[in-house]
Amino acid sequence: MITYLVDASVACRFLLVEDLSGKAELVLSDFVSGSIELAAPRLIICEVGNTLRKAVKRNLIEPSVALDKMVFFLKLGIRYVELGREAYVRTLAWSIENDATYYDGVYVICSKETGATLLTADNTLYEKAKKEVKAVHLKDYHTS
Repeated sequence: MITYLVDASVACRFLLVEDLSGKAELVLSDFVSGSIELAAPRLIICEVGNTLRKAVKRNLIEPSVALDKMVFFLKLGIRYVELGREAYVRTLAWSIENDATYYDGVYVICSKETGATLLTADNTLYEKAKKEVKAVHLKDYHTS
């Protein structure tokens, strides 16, 4: 079974309607049915929470809806990847070398550490990550 290391650009599409939300629903359906495994760094919880906060601030959803969506996300059962100290240093080195955010670096290094395929809807991250790890853009996701 394939394991995808998902980033926040994919996870937020599980919860909010954006471009490629249909593809994100397919990923979620495959995960729930047991066809694929999903993993992510714990950082994803903070990024999802912040995205939901922004959606409330922009009056896209009510606060109670944001809270319900956060609970739903936390109950999904995504496997969290823990990085050690050395991996966090490698993350900084990768981020500097690739002119990328540290957050993006965390996803790339987690993908390297686990051997999972990085799944992202972020064009910039995809272009940088695919040079170092197996990566799939959400638009290209399909059930195996």
